[in-house]
Amino acid sequence: MKKIFQLICFIGLSGSGLFAQFGQNKVIDKDFDWFYIQTKHFDIYFSKGGEKIAEFTAGAAEDAATQIQKDINYQLNNRVTIIVYNSHNDFQETNITDEYFSRGTGGFTEPFKNRVVFPFEGSYKKFQHVIAHELVHAIMRDMYYGGTIQNIIAKGITLQLPTWFWEGSAEYSVAGHRTE
Repeated sequence: MKKIFQLICFIGLSGSGLFAQFGQNKVIDKDFDWFYIQTKHFDIYFSKGGEKIAEFTAGAAEDAATQIQKDINYQLNNRVTIIVYNSHNDFQETNITDEYFSRGTGGFTEPFKNRVVFPFEGSYKKFQHVIAHELVHAIMRDMYYGGTIQNIIAKGITLQLPTWFWEGSAEYSVAGHRTE
């Protein structure tokens, strides 16, 4: 009887998500040597071979930040860290998050540290769009939450906005400034 109870508890725990990570680990093949450059608002991290991409990111990010801040009438209070990968394959190996990213994921903004992470996938036009899109998230998180988990906790901020709001705001803002 005791063994049946233990088996039921084990099945119940495994079904509840306690063991949900089993078999879903990321494979990380590369060791990245990171370098960085700084601009007025950003610390941009890149790996070997990504110097040109980082320089492009610096200019595109500052241009986008200027426009976004003007559009929403808000000035960044905190520096934003940008981490740029040289390819989507490298991006999929990021250890910044445990989440696995499919080909369709162009980047993400880590909400509690206000870090922006994305890969360069070969098209500078698409890359510029991703930079601007992710910076809308970063700047709005700075505006709503103060940019860090410490501010959220210290100020007792409980505002949680839905994904559709974040993504819709970013696409709306970026779409208004497309140059065709």
